[in-house]
Amino acid sequence: MGSRFRQDLTVVPPVAITVGRRGLSTTIDWRSSHADRGLTSRSEMFRVVGNQSTSGPLPTDRYLIPGTRQEFGGGDLNQMTSAGLDGFKDLLVATRTREREIRVDVGKAKWQAALTWSGRALAWATLVPAISKPVRVQLNTAVAVRRTEICTLKQNLDASRIKVSFNMETAIAGPHRRMLDAFDELARSHRSWSVSSSQQIDRVRARSMSNTVVARQSLSLGRRADTLVDTDDAPLALGIQNGRATAYFYPGFILVVSNAGSDFALIDLKELDIRHVSNHFTETEGVPADAQMVRKVWAKSNRNGTRDKRFKDNRELPVMLYGELSLRAAGGLNEALVFSRHNACHDFVHSVQAVQRLLRADPAKPLAKPTTLLPR
Repeated sequence: MGSRFRQDLTVVPPVAITVGRRGLSTTIDWRSSHADRGLTSRSEMFRVVGNQSTSGPLPTDRYLIPGTRQEFGGGDLNQMTSAGLDGFKDLLVATRTREREIRVDVGKAKWQAALTWSGRALAWATLVPAISKPVRVQLNTAVAVRRTEICTLKQNLDASRIKVSFNMETAIAGPHRRMLDAFDELARSHRSWSVSSSQQIDRVRARSMSNTVVARQSLSLGRRADTLVDTDDAPLALGIQNGRATAYFYPGFILVVSNAGSDFALIDLKELDIRHVSNHFTETEGVPADAQMVRKVWAKSNRNGTRDKRFKDNRELPVMLYGELSLRAAGGLNEALVFSRHNACHDFVHSVQAVQRLLRADPAKPLAKPTTLLPR
């Protein structure tokens, strides 16, 4: 009996996104055929293109000030999509659903192929195929059919990727490229963290020079694309929502995908609130090699910063200069990301803001001068 898999495959239409000073427009070509998609050239996707192991004790929970706690990494992806990008989101949801269905079929086909191959091996063990030519032909045909099914399903899976082409005005292409370069510098940071919460402490009672304590975890960032979106130039990718989602920076918008793959959000870059602040952080873990040390403080100190001699194992801790990046948008997006490369964080934020100014600017007015980046 033959296997039953989805033979009819609805073609995923390509998406064309125009990024200009008059705004962001999305066009989904539902008339495109599968053959047309196969001839799409990837070059057309972007047409313009101290010894920390012995560090002294730090403040504990009993010194926290009630009512000062801040939570980061929240937000409902279903509420974040900007107006005008709903059609693209619906296409993403439908394509993800189909991709999962095809993956299930691939798994079934591989399992049936393994059973068929085992049956042929068992038959040869009894020497039946060697005696009977019809049996031998039947077994070989069954194995070939399974292999063809798997090959077809994998082709369908590859066809599930949405091809997105970007048309950028010349005035925006240059700043966008500088944003990519600034991100590449930021991604080279020796250490990167996402902050899940922060809370002020009673520094007098805690005998500390720090005002707040934070909960943080390592951050994943780099240049990579989501499995459903096919573009020529890999976008910027930042882990957000405490590792539960990834934000992909495409020209003109941000695609936020939950790591479970069930939820999506599309945020117009103009609506993103992105800021940079200098963060003096008392480091209790390994000191990043590319970070600047501002000063040293005692883990337990007096009000004037001198060593509190009542603590026998008191140690000096380095205060490092980090760059902190905040991301906020409608729907509850609220992220605090920290990087060991302070200047690289500053440059990236200002490069994104430069692109935002172009997208928000009145096309009838002349462009403002570009922002000067910090020297490295």
